[in-house]
Amino acid sequence: MAFGEDPARGRGGYAIMIARITAAEIAALVGARLHGDGTVVIEGVAPLSAITPGAIVFAEKERDVPAAMASAAAAVVASAVPPSVSRPALIETPHVRRTFAEICQLLFTGYPREATGVHPTAVVDLSATLGADSAIGPHVVVGAGCRIGARATLRAGVVLDEGAEVGEDCYLFPGVVVGRYSVIGARTVVHPNAVIGGEGFGFTEGSDGNTKQPQFGRVVVGADCEIGACTTIDRGTLGDTVLGDDVKVDNLVQIAHNCRVGSHVRISALSGLAGGAVVEDGCVFGGQSGVGNRVTVRRGTLVGAQAAVLADTEPGAKVWGTPAQDLRKALKESVLIRRLPELLARLRALERRGR
Repeated sequence: MAFGEDPARGRGGYAIMIARITAAEIAALVGARLHGDGTVVIEGVAPLSAITPGAIVFAEKERDVPAAMASAAAAVVASAVPPSVSRPALIETPHVRRTFAEICQLLFTGYPREATGVHPTAVVDLSATLGADSAIGPHVVVGAGCRIGARATLRAGVVLDEGAEVGEDCYLFPGVVVGRYSVIGARTVVHPNAVIGGEGFGFTEGSDGNTKQPQFGRVVVGADCEIGACTTIDRGTLGDTVLGDDVKVDNLVQIAHNCRVGSHVRISALSGLAGGAVVEDGCVFGGQSGVGNRVTVRRGTLVGAQAAVLADTEPGAKVWGTPAQDLRKALKESVLIRRLPELLARLRALERRGR
């Protein structure tokens, strides 16, 4: 094998499948319409920039379809259908990105799994409970009273502090830390070096410098969540910090003590929620966005990139800017700001004319 070549990938860089599946089978599984040769076998997925024989690609924009159809790809996922289709096969869908994600799920063979059982270098307290077929990797530390669900995987160097719970079918990447009595719901994936249940930033001005506020709460993460690499979720000061089900948190996100995040929420990288912030169901946050202390982001709010939400939002709002405001108003102000040099020049010209 050549240096730098991934044994799990083809030479073109696309992921190799273990099972054989045809274009017709894929179209049927994702509920899409097939055009052309449905018997062609799909061997993996590839980007438009590196199409290789046997791969399936997605042409999200209509302008990408001709090049994709003229390529060596086995199948193309698109919303626009050329007048005639033979090979590559075309899988037609109005939701190209969503359908392609569903196809990738069909082809994904899963994360690497440690051997079932406990690695010889792991340290597991005798009072811990390990579910059936769980996999405890090298140098994992499982504290007193911890509970690990069936088929859960803890990769190398994971640390579960006293009383922590990890649900069934969870997958914790190397270096994850789960704090005392914190709970990770079933089927949740936590990426490398995330810290779930560390101490919150609790300090107050004292008579002689800063006085530390001990943090007594937990973090409770719901089912089917995904926590990105190096993300930190702090345990509550007194009550708990809570994430609902199906919450997707990107890398390098900070969720402070006593935050309450509803279900089906997405938070992009480098964002932060200050202590006590409340995020209701279905909200979406762009990168580098933030929510102020004890602010409530109402159900279905869309927060634009780098927005700072410093006051409660209305349900379904679209906000942007610092401080965040209605998106349309923020965009108008942005246009006006860009015109300030021109407007200032005109104002000065008028002043000179009036002298």
